[in-house]
Amino acid sequence: MRTAIVTGASGFIGSRLVHQLLMRGWSVHALGRSKSGKSYEDRVEAALDDIDGRPIEPSLLPELRCHEVGICDSDLGLSRPISEILPGTDAVLFHVAGDTRFNPTDPEAQRRVNIGGSLNVMRALQDSVASVVHVSTAYVAGDRQGLVLESDLDEGQGFCNCYEKSKSDAEIEITDLCAESGLPLTIVRPSIITNDTATGRSSTFTHLNAIVEVISRIQKHYGIADGEVVSEEIRIPADPESRPNLAPIDPIVDSLLEIGIDERGAGKTFHLSHPDPQPNSEVVALAADAFGVRDKVELSFVSAVPEDPTWTERMLLRSLKPYLPYLNGACTFDLTNTRSLIPDYDSRFPPITLDYMVKVIEFQRHMGEEGEQA
Repeated sequence: MRTAIVTGASGFIGSRLVHQLLMRGWSVHALGRSKSGKSYEDRVEAALDDIDGRPIEPSLLPELRCHEVGICDSDLGLSRPISEILPGTDAVLFHVAGDTRFNPTDPEAQRRVNIGGSLNVMRALQDSVASVVHVSTAYVAGDRQGLVLESDLDEGQGFCNCYEKSKSDAEIEITDLCAESGLPLTIVRPSIITNDTATGRSSTFTHLNAIVEVISRIQKHYGIADGEVVSEEIRIPADPESRPNLAPIDPIVDSLLEIGIDERGAGKTFHLSHPDPQPNSEVVALAADAFGVRDKVELSFVSAVPEDPTWTERMLLRSLKPYLPYLNGACTFDLTNTRSLIPDYDSRFPPITLDYMVKVIEFQRHMGEEGEQA
């Protein structure tokens, strides 16, 4: 039986990765911390249950072991040697944990997690693992335009937020550390992850959830139903032809796992992005169709934030502000390495459809109702 060590197992990517590993018969050690009075084991199991909204298959749990650690501690805060917890040296480390906030209140604290924490994990585990898979982001590309190669990293680019910069710096330091330690390193860079294609579910607030939230709040404010007029005009500060790279969680995790356990991936970087992202005009139109307000509201794309925004536009800007750099992005991601290991990669990514948007809306509304009841 193969063994994986997963950090960030209670998160959107990490929980689905753990589930896939368990389904494939792997033994999984999840490393993380308790939070809000809930143990790490409870957090991980809750995240696994949340994948499809029902309890995880009980037969999978015996091969899941959760360990309380603090990645910002040099020894991970473990009470006993790591060799006693993780026997053997053939495990694959999937380092998924990180602070993904675009603009945290304390950028230095984010860097301590994304850079220092990553290095702590790899130093602590270097004698207990055979290889490392580091989950970064495609947006280490920052504000670059045009084609971004998988081999590119520091090209003198600027960054749209603190998160991108911290992940770029982390890649540099992790690569150096693994080279010094002789650890085979694979880097995977997901783009903007969105809801599950089958269920519309997500355990984090995604780009699509933001669009749904905007229209839902407008409807609630005006007391209107699906299909009714929302506003005479809504100006969106985005290029209608720009193609933000929205990639659903399920093919991302499936591909991440395949690359991570393939020895041919060592020493390489892989973009995990949608091979054919749709333009803003299509995505927004699909959202309007799903709510039944297309042709009942004028959606105008403008080049800058309006100087005299209406209430509706202010609501939209508050929800979409973190995503505006991506809505107006002008880069595409090279997939040469990814396609070389996964020949059918492109076929895994369906376009955003009306049916998918409806699922996202239904899930968002269900979560809102649960929140109100709580």
